[in-house]
Amino acid sequence: MRAAAAAWSDEAHVAENRARYDRKFEIADALFTSDAAYQRPAAGFFLWLRVGDGEAAAMELWREEGVKGLPGAYLSRRDGHGHDPGAAYLRVALVEADDGRVEEGLTRVRAFLERRAAA
Repeated sequence: MRAAAAAWSDEAHVAENRARYDRKFEIADALFTSDAAYQRPAAGFFLWLRVGDGEAAAMELWREEGVKGLPGAYLSRRDGHGHDPGAAYLRVALVEADDGRVEEGLTRVRAFLERRAAA
């Protein structure tokens, strides 16, 4: 019981984790600020990018850039009118521990989105 109480009272790791994700979102902000597909979330550790067709974008991103993303439709469902609120999105996780790798991956996502928009 004391071990659980000690673990629950330790906020240092929480503050460290928040700082880690703040840095990752700062990288995303710098790369995507001018992109209408990007909006910084209020919480969490995922980017939700509006791409039109999340499933097609996820396949293309993996094939062209070697970056995995999850189609938003895989995390949502159609409403009573057949509309799927996640279908137009690509979810990108910022869970990599190394900020350099996060920046590299997001730079590849940015390049992919720019090519896609130009096509």
